[in-house]
Amino acid sequence: MKFSAGDATDTALCVALKHEFLRCDDAFNEFAQSASIMVTRGEDRRVAYRAYNAYSRFIHHLYEFMLGAVQRERQNTEKLDWTLADRYIAGHAQRILTSRRTAILTKTSPSWENNLSYYPEKIPPSFAKEFRQLRNISSGHVKYERSSRSLTKFYHENHKYLYLLYHEAKSWWGRQADEFPDLKEITAFSVLLKDEPPKQP
Repeated sequence: MKFSAGDATDTALCVALKHEFLRCDDAFNEFAQSASIMVTRGEDRRVAYRAYNAYSRFIHHLYEFMLGAVQRERQNTEKLDWTLADRYIAGHAQRILTSRRTAILTKTSPSWENNLSYYPEKIPPSFAKEFRQLRNISSGHVKYERSSRSLTKFYHENHKYLYLLYHEAKSWWGRQADEFPDLKEITAFSVLLKDEPPKQP
């Protein structure tokens, strides 16, 4: 369905995007905690299990957020063909990567920024495809490949590109105030029974 910026569909999509990014952020923070335990206390199966689950949720929610962002950019809620999704994600990651490199080269990057050597000139050609596949295998669907597909390998080869996408989105879609955002029916969810007002005849 096509929509226009600022209309009811766009507003509802923005609520869904905010929710999806907050889920992504929660998963990333949970992963960071598990990774910290791995580094400081050592590895075991339970810690690896928790880190895997958190990172796969991070991948899942970041990927879904990116698909929603494409819908908003296109002003169309129709399901995206995977080839278009791959092109969009690869192009967006490349733009952020190029921007980071340019800021380092022109000495306009913040003091905490990585060295230029950390960022290659181009994202790997397979990045978007592997991102999509890992989203499907590690979290999206129950597939037999899950037990043999290495999330560790993906992490070491592609985490910097996922982090670029995540960090850029966080500046706009992350929590920016002490008060939790109103996400309509999402934050109105309750397990408590409530009296409903009587219906008008």
